[in-house]
Amino acid sequence: MRGSLNAEETLGLSPFSLIEVAQKNASPKCNLNLRVPLDQWFPLALPANRLRILRITPEIAIKAYDLGPDFHGDPADRVIAATSLINNLVLVTSDKKLLDNPKLDTLCTR
Repeated sequence: MRGSLNAEETLGLSPFSLIEVAQKNASPKCNLNLRVPLDQWFPLALPANRLRILRITPEIAIKAYDLGPDFHGDPADRVIAATSLINNLVLVTSDKKLLDNPKLDTLCTR
């Protein structure tokens, strides 16, 4: 997987992915072992010259809830999926519901 990502010149990222990392980092149930505080980790993990944080557009908001009621219950995952669909991107995830969805082009992080 890392080889596939390294081959890309630019990567797109939903802003909800940033929120999910912050949420997991703050949760006592999920230890991310980042080794540095989150405000230092983000600049290290998100190289500005290769990463583009994508905007949530009206089109993405509409698509997130046009995917059907059974698509995914998590609003953040709906926005992330819609972002990948609208921007024709491969969605890199470990979420089984997203990986199993035939509407999405995915790459598994497991």
